Amino acid sequence: EGRVLDGKVRLFGREATHLGPVGISQMGLTAILEGRPLFRYLTPVENLMAAGHRLPPKALNEGMEEGFARFPRLYERRHEQAGYLSGGEQQMLLLGMALLTRPRLLVVDEPSLGLSPRLAEEVLLALKEVARGGVGVLLVEQNVALSLEVAERGYVLEHGRVVLEGPAQALAQDPRVREAYLSL
Repeated sequence: EGRVLDGKVRLFGREATHLGPVGISQMGLTAILEGRPLFRYLTPVENLMAAGHRLPPKALNEGMEEGFARFPRLYERRHEQAGYLSGGEQQMLLLGMALLTRPRLLVVDEPSLGLSPRLAEEVLLALKEVARGGVGVLLVEQNVALSLEVAERGYVLEHGRVVLEGPAQALAQDPRVREAYLSL
């Protein structure tokens, strides 16, 4: 149910344990969930407008232009129903929608799931670019090799516990990670 049963949650130095989705969003956290939750019967333009509904019109237009500049393929399909976009195009749309919320921290769950290797790389490189732009990105991803290529830092979880952590490059060279997750 998403409830905290033990301990406290702090976000940006503030207590957030019992905040609902709106409160967490207002603090600056945006999540892109697994399963590509978008408005399938709306166009990319309409999805972006829904995501940026709280922005002033000028900021909304600028944000949409930024998203389309980042993903030209999405611009080409801007008037088609989002449900007919490819999986990669849907991930691009979700990223554009998330960025319209002006997050401080973007949590992204399994963005490469079901994508071709080329599209998965394109989406993860876009997330790296977002991080370079000053947005914190927390990536939850099973494609370990690609994740470690784009991440600065990594955490290896087993049964919900952190068993390894460190700079991504160091984890990519760690024999335990290479054997268990990289088939090397």
